Amino acid sequence: MSNYELVSQFTEDAFAKEDRLCQRPACGANIAKGDPCFYVATIEHGKPGCYVCGPCHERYQKKSATSVRPAVRPTPGFASGGSSGFTGRGPPDPHVIRQSVNAGQRKLSVNPPPVIPLSHGWSEFSAGPDISVPSLWQASSQPTLHSSTGYTPHHAHYGLERDRWAKLSYAPPPSQTISLEISAVHEGGSQKKGGHGTPFRYLRRKKDIDTQIDAPGLIKIALDTVYPKIQSFCPAFQWQYEEFIIRDSRWVDLSGHHAREPYFYSQCVQAGRKGLKSQIFKTKQFALMVVIPESQWCEYEEWTERAEEDEATRQAPMATTAISEASIDVFQGKDYLATEVPLPEVPLKRTHLHTASSLSSTSSSTSPPLKKAASANIFQSPDRNELKEALRSGGIANVDVQSVYDLQNENVQLYWIATRPMSEILEDSKYQSFMLHTAESATGQLTVDTSSANLISRGGFKTAHPGWLTLASHIPTTGLVSTPHQKVVVKRPFIKIFPPNGPSAGTYKVGCYAVADKLSKQFKEANVLYWANSLLDLTYAFVNRCVAASSNPPPFEIPRLRFIHAGLALSFLPGQMIIAKPGAKPCSVYAAFLLEELIPGGPDAFVKFIHNTDCDPLLDPGEDGYSTALFLAFTQHVQYEKTGGLAYISDYQGVTELLTDPQILMHPSVSEGNDLFGDGNIEDVVSQFEEKHVCNHYCEWSGFELEAYGRQA
Repeated sequence: MSNYELVSQFTEDAFAKEDRLCQRPACGANIAKGDPCFYVATIEHGKPGCYVCGPCHERYQKKSATSVRPAVRPTPGFASGGSSGFTGRGPPDPHVIRQSVNAGQRKLSVNPPPVIPLSHGWSEFSAGPDISVPSLWQASSQPTLHSSTGYTPHHAHYGLERDRWAKLSYAPPPSQTISLEISAVHEGGSQKKGGHGTPFRYLRRKKDIDTQIDAPGLIKIALDTVYPKIQSFCPAFQWQYEEFIIRDSRWVDLSGHHAREPYFYSQCVQAGRKGLKSQIFKTKQFALMVVIPESQWCEYEEWTERAEEDEATRQAPMATTAISEASIDVFQGKDYLATEVPLPEVPLKRTHLHTASSLSSTSSSTSPPLKKAASANIFQSPDRNELKEALRSGGIANVDVQSVYDLQNENVQLYWIATRPMSEILEDSKYQSFMLHTAESATGQLTVDTSSANLISRGGFKTAHPGWLTLASHIPTTGLVSTPHQKVVVKRPFIKIFPPNGPSAGTYKVGCYAVADKLSKQFKEANVLYWANSLLDLTYAFVNRCVAASSNPPPFEIPRLRFIHAGLALSFLPGQMIIAKPGAKPCSVYAAFLLEELIPGGPDAFVKFIHNTDCDPLLDPGEDGYSTALFLAFTQHVQYEKTGGLAYISDYQGVTELLTDPQILMHPSVSEGNDLFGDGNIEDVVSQFEEKHVCNHYCEWSGFELEAYGRQA
């Protein structure tokens, strides 16, 4: 055994970073922060070591080691000082490592490259194992020097590194992926209606996540994403990360879900158009929330308040001293206003010529609040050259007169388009159509940008312009015009004026309707939106009742959509009456505007989900908004069945949360030849709904108990 040396099982010169217990089963003593604490490793692969106290460390030193190794051994892959003997060790040869890795991969082996020894120094002998993980060489080009006794920190990473190589060896990329929207919220505070937590500042989206990922994998991704953000937000506060909870959009705790079971996969599989037997995968975006408990968030707020108070106390003497020094500098001949404008001599001597110590000593009783005192900034003359350039630039600036001409200002009376339950509409005849209720209206100032350059959109029969509205009375707390000078969309109908040679010329001019015709069209638009709000409210009332009555929740999320807040604005001629058209009664109304809230995202985010000539979604599977289009097709099914086949909403368009410009379709038996709800009411589509509608997974959920239509029937 003369050629062998003992292998040590422990490290030296280590101290506890926090209070902990000795992990030797026979001891269990308390190790205070800063006391000696030693990590005892093990030679068994996969078995963790333990942290022990000083007396246990001495016991391990006196105990015989559990393994031996050659005192002098050859080192493949290292440069040596000579060919006949071992004289020292050098850094690892990357070429040798690359060859071993490539050879292992060519054999389709899942084993990682062999672990290559790395010396702790340039000595010929070493008293302990010196294991190094190849992937950690990226951190430094030079070998790290450690104590000559014990295992290196690399040894603890070996098991994890081996598992990582095993997973990465020829692992195919996932073909089915999802995206995650990871945010941080805290319990308590002001919450939205129906919400569970208050958003906490940070939001990040991660794409190309394997859909087979289980709950522990999702928890790791969420924590790795949010940890750095929260730490950078307030690094001085001691966050208790082990108390954080990971939840999904339904507020389900992921820690209670089974491991090795895909968490979101079942929500991405849906029935194809050919029936239930054909399943298709639809990539989706899911939300994960890292929840900070309410108790920890309260501790953070209290800590923040104490820190602000301490900072204000610390800066108070500094602010007082700065004011004193500034007062003295005013009278030392510097280029300040006080040296140029003569002031009464007596007040100057009494109020300004104080030393820093005298002013500081009396500030507690006679000085104004620090914020007001600090605002007494000392005036300094502007730079002459900078002022000359500013005068040159400002003197030759041209005012865009045309932009002023394009602004149209009107004093208007606003009538909101309300959302009334279907029960109220059926009980009271005065609510069966949109009416002008003066008691529920408000006066205001409307500004419309009529320029073609800023035109939002132009449809087949109306234009949309940007506008701003400020109310003078009856200002609502929510909805349309709940804030002063709110930006709105102003819609006006127009008539196409073609050249004398007919529409075949391809161009037309935009003309204005007569006042009576304009009022009629605007009232029809407002009435369509009024009934669309009621029918959509009826749909959600049905959905909420079915979900509450079902013993099992639906296997999908219910999208929450609504129509935009809108109103009809009329402009009157004060004290005057005009005749809208020959034979009509005089009227003081000379302009009408349909006002709507602005849909975020602009034209790029606008989508048409369902056309009024068809009851199937316009979008194809896989397109953005297809799941919303399926839900809207389901709402048509509900409305058709709950109205007895008389009416439903069509021409759905907008974004994933806000809808606009709907159309009400009715059965021919309702209209009896009358023009109801405008030209978009195509009655034949309602007559063929049961034949052409294709039920989707919303319609087929047993909790709704809807009759199957189309091919499913």
